[in-house]
Amino acid sequence: MSIKPWGSIDWLLPRTKIQSWHLITSSSFEERCAGVLQRLQSSEFKLLSTTLLRLTNPPSDFWTEAQPAINKNVEELHSLLGQVSVNTVEGNLLAMPSSLVRSSSLNPDNCESVILDITTIPKRFFLFAMQQLMRSETVKNLVVTYTKAKEYPEAALCENALPPTALQGFVRMSATKESSRLIVGVGYMPLSVEEIVEQAKNTKLDFIFPFPPASPAFRRNWDLLSMLMPTDPPRNTEIHRVHGMDAFEICERVRAWGETRDLDLLPLGPKPHALGMAMAAMRLDGRAEVLYSQPQAYRPNYSTGVAVDSSGQPQISAYCLKLNGRDQF
Repeated sequence: MSIKPWGSIDWLLPRTKIQSWHLITSSSFEERCAGVLQRLQSSEFKLLSTTLLRLTNPPSDFWTEAQPAINKNVEELHSLLGQVSVNTVEGNLLAMPSSLVRSSSLNPDNCESVILDITTIPKRFFLFAMQQLMRSETVKNLVVTYTKAKEYPEAALCENALPPTALQGFVRMSATKESSRLIVGVGYMPLSVEEIVEQAKNTKLDFIFPFPPASPAFRRNWDLLSMLMPTDPPRNTEIHRVHGMDAFEICERVRAWGETRDLDLLPLGPKPHALGMAMAAMRLDGRAEVLYSQPQAYRPNYSTGVAVDSSGQPQISAYCLKLNGRDQF
């Protein structure tokens, strides 16, 4: 059994033997956007520089309502950074990821060791950023971090999702005569993918269910699963339970499934599951396609608070994807 290099940030970072890092993170209306900086501030690790991604959402009542929280969190981020140099990258939520998260903007000082905090970066951007950092010859060490929220509201978290499309950097490059296998990561919201899932009733259909879940509101995962399940599902439909934080287990399973069949991947679930799907897609030589339906409006109370551990510190999972120039998956 291979060792999977992930765990709490306090467990993983010391084992890299690296003391100085460049951080890529984002501002948000969510309080947890500052979680990784809060944790690093109380550690022995040093930040050399930071890239701060600031995305403007399409006009909406939600976006207007979110502005005070965003401004407050940006002030906290800069306060925590202190004298650390900050490279701010601004752009639109619906922009092509390559127009914002190029290697030159992600890591302008060409640091060898990078932490990519995906906590509040939208999936279509952080997955493309991860791919670019993995392919960078400059980046020798790459750790991805994710801070858990304290809770999520019962209401819908987002609105106005666009039709699902293949994410930039994760388009299938080849195809077989056999129909593709659809793998759906179960989250809270159906977005606009019901038609794709219903069409899969004539092929192999798999649901990846986060369990133990990534948040307290796991009942909503079951609700979404019930909603997405086709009225006449194929006989070989399966539900796979994987820990909500285990990106490496997702990567291993998806890679195995993709050895004999093309894959369509729908990462609606926790961001670590989306990370694992993208990691696997990178290793399947263009036979896997990652699809996503981008919301155009997020509720300003998308999440509440920050989950903390027994010491009162933010709960942050960390994943080592590259160490000393060697890929870890």
